Amino acid sequence: MTDAQGLITVWLNVPPEREEEFNEWYNLEHLRQVVALPGFVRARRYSVEDADLKYLAWYETVDESIESGRDFQGIVENPTPWSQRMRRLYRDQRERMNFRLMRDVGRVAETDTPWLYIVHTDIPDHIVEEYNEWYDKEHLPRLVTVPGVIRARRYTAVSGNPQYLTAYELTDKDAFESPEGLQARKTPWTAKMRSLFHNTRRRMCKLVRPSLTHAQAR
Repeated sequence: MTDAQGLITVWLNVPPEREEEFNEWYNLEHLRQVVALPGFVRARRYSVEDADLKYLAWYETVDESIESGRDFQGIVENPTPWSQRMRRLYRDQRERMNFRLMRDVGRVAETDTPWLYIVHTDIPDHIVEEYNEWYDKEHLPRLVTVPGVIRARRYTAVSGNPQYLTAYELTDKDAFESPEGLQARKTPWTAKMRSLFHNTRRRMCKLVRPSLTHAQAR
């Protein structure tokens, strides 16, 4: 369903008094510079609720090889003057991860949904095969039938951890707390699998910069 088989996520935080410049840098220079590179498909930005790292940049790529490739590493190693100044602001308050797409369920929204709900977790090695079967055959197909849930995608990490990331594109922030959402998650298999999650992070992300495509950035 998608032309993007890879994903790069960048989580960042800056001091509150510098957020205005930080957002200007991302929106006016940095996002366009990155998405114009070969292998990038599109990108958008989110603010993150109740998290130490407040901002998320979501870069969809043709595959998982783009992050380590020459073009992307070139701008990492040779930042612009504005990028150098921003790096001094966020310093170690940044997390970049690279992923490969595993499963894509639902439909592509005509416009970016206002919410992205992310579940990031590890699972014990001995249960990984069943975990993937549960997610692909039961969990995601049930969840994308919930009103307000448009699409769900699963990824496995190529770099960084936790190992697995699932992203739900939502038109309704409270979709999973609705009667339909609660019912969709109420199965014995779901109860078993969720009891085995560890190193889990759940984040509700609000869209702050709609998608910029590779064609638009060039």
